[in-house]
This record gives sequence, structure tokens and C-alpha cells, in this order.
Amino acid sequence: MPKFLYKAADKSGKISSGSVEAADRRAAMRIVGAGGLRVISVSADDSKISEPKKPEASSAQVKGGEKTALMFFKKIHRLCKSGTPVGDALRGLSGRSLNKNMASLARSMYKSLSEGRNLAQAMADFPKIFEKSLCHLVEAGESTANLVPVFENIIEYLENKRALRKQILSALIYPAVLFTVAFIVVMLFLFVLLPQIESMMQSLGGEMSLPVKILMGLGGFMLKGGPIIAALSAAAVAAVYRLRQTPQGRLFTDRLLLKIPLAGKIALDSDIARFSNLISTLLVSGVNMTETLKLAEKSIKNTDIKIRFAQCRTAVNDGAAVSQTLKKFALLADDDIDIVSVGDRTGDLSECFREVKQIHMETLSANVKFAITSLSSFALLSAFILVFLVALGIVSAVLGLSQTLV
Repeated sequence: MPKFLYKAADKSGKISSGSVEAADRRAAMRIVGAGGLRVISVSADDSKISEPKKPEASSAQVKGGEKTALMFFKKIHRLCKSGTPVGDALRGLSGRSLNKNMASLARSMYKSLSEGRNLAQAMADFPKIFEKSLCHLVEAGESTANLVPVFENIIEYLENKRALRKQILSALIYPAVLFTVAFIVVMLFLFVLLPQIESMMQSLGGEMSLPVKILMGLGGFMLKGGPIIAALSAAAVAAVYRLRQTPQGRLFTDRLLLKIPLAGKIALDSDIARFSNLISTLLVSGVNMTETLKLAEKSIKNTDIKIRFAQCRTAVNDGAAVSQTLKKFALLADDDIDIVSVGDRTGDLSECFREVKQIHMETLSANVKFAITSLSSFALLSAFILVFLVALGIVSAVLGLSQTLV
């Protein structure tokens, strides 16, 4: 009879592992569950068997992105909160969900679990829906058999992210529309009205006014220099993209990004909020500090910050205090270090990192709002200048024609 390895948790949350003999995986799960344990994972104990096969449905077949991920976690959170195991929750979603895309996703992930994989591994098969940091959170939750608070944390994170994106888009719509209309008006003036005015001025012997000359120069520049600037911009973007395909190039560009005013602060606050949130969640879930820092490191996107965090993790594993190492490798500001140092003394680092996360989320929101306001102001000012030049050009041209006729 086949032998299966299992990992399970008792009523107190203590994790244990072992092996049972059963006809198939489902029978093994029933045997482990009959002993009063909550099953975390069950896999076949056969060294000849390679990695479990991936699900038949691929990420290309299941459409969706962040919206699908949020919907998925809300549904599975409700089921798991009521005491339903993850596998049963996925099976229920695959059969009862009216959303065909959600049903297909749940069906594929349930198949992965039935083949011995865990939920984090099943999520990793759909990178367009689940970003890596979410997979790391779920992986940590599975290791402690405490997925419900992890799901709650993920839902909060995704909702905040969507709200921030919605705020950015709504703030940019008005200036973008205004700038587009102003640009169209200027183009009509340059290529339709201005040639007629220029022809009339030449036939009557009048001189072009300064605003009209400025607009003519702008039109000539856009015709001749516009394509060149567009080509150079595309070449620069392509060069940066190729540079970031190498580890050295990615490190160079990430370090450069951190030095850019405002953009660097936004990138730094984003990563600090992300790893602080993950550390807080994992510590609350009962994950030890070594594994917590290892998983938190995977959530960092900026290469330079990730390298410094890895050095910090090594120092903490060697016995150094968390606050001291964060300060040594310049990962947090002094005010944040003071907060974390309190956690070092009291032993409650989870609450301290939650506070740090909240601070940097507020700072991130403020910086993004300032960037949006600055960009909107620039767009509005540019549109005003363009429309003003057009109006001034038309008025001055009319006045010039009237003086010529007199």
C-alpha cells in the first residue's frame, strides 16, 4: 500500500509531521483527520516520483489580475473563517461559483492540492493573478496552519492598493483631458488657421506678431524635432529595459531610482511598508524571526534594499538586535528605529512593525498625492500657456491685419 507523508496541526496549533499508509491521498487525509488533527499537507512518499504535475489550466487560460485575486481571497476567506478546510473551499468554489473564470481558477488550484501541492504553490502557477508577495504570505500561513488572518491581511493590502490606484487615476483624468483639448486646439491653429493668417499677412505686407512667431517655431519644432525626441525616448526606454535584465544593471538602476527626489522616496516607502506588513503578519501567525525575515526579504522589489535587508537578516540570525541591524544598514529612519527598539525590549515586534507599516503607508499616500498634484499643476499650466498663446496669436494677427488695411 502506498505511503504518504503528512503535516498537520493539533487543536493548540502545534505542528506535527509523520507518515501513514493508505490507498490514495484522500484516504490518507481521512486517516490523519480521524486522529483529531487538522491536515496542512499530504504528499506521496516516493523518491522516484518527480515534482507534482502542474494543473491542466494554465495562467493563459484563466484571465484576470488583481481584481480576480481580491475576489478569490474574499470568497475563500469567508469559507475558511467558517471552519471549511482550504481544499474543500476550493472544491466548493469550483462547483458553485457563477463566475466561470473564478470556477476555472478554483478547479485548477484544487487539482494542484489533490496532487500533493500546497496553496502557495498552486497560486504561483498564476503569476498574472497572484504576485509573489501574496504567495509568500500564504506559504507562511500554511506553515503555521493559521491562514484566516493571512487572508484578512491580503484582502486589506489589495483593497488599499486598488484605492490608491483609483485615487491616482481619478486625479489625473481632468488635467489629462484638459491638456489633450489644449493640444488639439494648438494643432488646429498651427496647421489650419495659422497658414491662412500667414498667407494673408504676406499678401497684405504685414508682419507676424511675436506670439504668432512663437507658435510657428513651436509647430516647426514639433514637426522636425518631435519624431527625433520620440525615437530617442523609445531608445532610452529600450536601453534601460535591457540593462535591467542583468543583475548588475538592475542593481544600478534601482540604486539610481532611490536617489531621484520623490520617486526614490515613493519606492522606499513602498518596500518598507510591504516588508513591515509581512513581518508583522508572520510574527502574529507564530512564524519564528529567522523564517519571517527570510520570507519578508522575498517581498522586497528594489534590489538595493533587498541586498541591505539580506545583510540585516544575517546579522539578526547571528544574534544582533533587530533595531540595531535595521539602523546599521540604513533600512529605516531614526523614528522607525525607536519604535522597533521598543519591540526589541518588550518582545512584541509584531505590533511595532505594524505601526511602522502604517506610518510608511501614510507617507506613501502623501507623497503619491503630492506627485499627482505636481503633475496635474504642470499639465494645467502647460494647457493654459498653449491656449493663451493661441488666443494671443489670433488677436495679434487680427490687429495686425486691421492696421495693414487702414
